[in-house]
Amino acid sequence: MTTDSAAVPGQALITVRDLGKSYGDFQALQGVSLDVQKSEVTCLIGPSGSGKSTLLRCMNFLEAYQEGEIRLDGALIGWQESSPRKPLPGRRLREQRRQIGMVFQQFNLWPHMTAEENVAEGLIQVRRLSKAEARDRAQLALRKVNLQDKTGNYPSALSGGQQQRVAIARAIAMEPRVVLFDEPTSALDPELVGEVLNVMKALAAEGMTMVVVTHEMGFAAHVAHRVGFLDHGRLVACVPPAEIFGADPADPRIRSFLQTYRERNVV
Repeated sequence: MTTDSAAVPGQALITVRDLGKSYGDFQALQGVSLDVQKSEVTCLIGPSGSGKSTLLRCMNFLEAYQEGEIRLDGALIGWQESSPRKPLPGRRLREQRRQIGMVFQQFNLWPHMTAEENVAEGLIQVRRLSKAEARDRAQLALRKVNLQDKTGNYPSALSGGQQQRVAIARAIAMEPRVVLFDEPTSALDPELVGEVLNVMKALAAEGMTMVVVTHEMGFAAHVAHRVGFLDHGRLVACVPPAEIFGADPADPRIRSFLQTYRERNVV
């Protein structure tokens, strides 16, 4: 396996070491190790079913991994520092998750709440801000995703791209240490993909630490600091984009994947 993920020893925000995740007899992740540096974008690509989303969900313990470890700034994610392992108590797990934003394929907005209310709700319930403070922070987050004129709109009055931008605003309003994106454009019509990617590019330019599962190869090639390629639950490579998207990637699995991708996306 080719990795280039510890460029600044001790400085990674997220460290994944020998991660294993099984569903019964099916091994979804096997021996995955990578580092995510602060203020960098790491994109995860690979065939469907290769373990990308599972890896992402393990990073905030939506999926409990059985082997190895994931640490956020040195703190073990999801488990107590004990042998044998025991899950973190609910309160401590919730505290960890406050530091890790998550944006899903589906927008998961509350239909009975406006855009502003959707963003403010977590600030009120989780961060315990006053309604006035939460409203102010929600408006600021919506401005960052260029929806300052849609604060009073309900999800039914927003396009798919706008709804996903509300979901991004909801995540960043919580001021997490890192934001995880699980194929954030896959549920969008093609003409709406660009507006979401532009918001993500702007967040990356501001130094937001991001881990992005994506099929948008252009975004991975031009925005990511590192690109991880997964195949059958193994991390084949985690390297600068040029080593993945160069004229002749070294690994035959990467070459085959990119060739198939290009063939399917010929206009």
